[in-house]
Amino acid sequence: MAAGAGPVVVGIHRGQARAVLDEAARLATELGRPLLCGYVAEDSYLTEWDRPDDVAEESLHPTEVGAGEGDAVLALSEAITAALHELGEQPPTWTLRLLAGDAAKALGRVAAEVDARLIVVGTHRRGFSNTLENWLAGSVGARLTHDQQCPVVVVPVTAKERATPTLA
Repeated sequence: MAAGAGPVVVGIHRGQARAVLDEAARLATELGRPLLCGYVAEDSYLTEWDRPDDVAEESLHPTEVGAGEGDAVLALSEAITAALHELGEQPPTWTLRLLAGDAAKALGRVAAEVDARLIVVGTHRRGFSNTLENWLAGSVGARLTHDQQCPVVVVPVTAKERATPTLA
């Protein structure tokens, strides 16, 4: 496989503005690539703090999810299907992968594994806890732009788009 011959990877989460998924889908269609939607389990970031030799492979790529995450994955899958069909054009083929760990590292890891053409993420969510998280850990988009071998597209999410429909 040639470098960057894989899918367009998009980071998604519950409550995310659909503008991010819409842009990723448009890019995947224009590039003739499938779309890989990566959802990082919200309670899994601590796996990144373990020593690399102590981190089990299943903690990075979970095969089982808790009841809350299972519901989230099902809701996201339905929301992605609905959003892609509303675009009015032939949607790209897509998959949803459940990831674990720090969001930037998890998205970067899956992008490397599938030889992604590019990674698409949105700007950060508003709110005190998200602002604190970005201050402590840095924004996912900014961290990805420094650490990846493939291009990273950061979709700006305006206040107007935050008020429009979101994913799950």
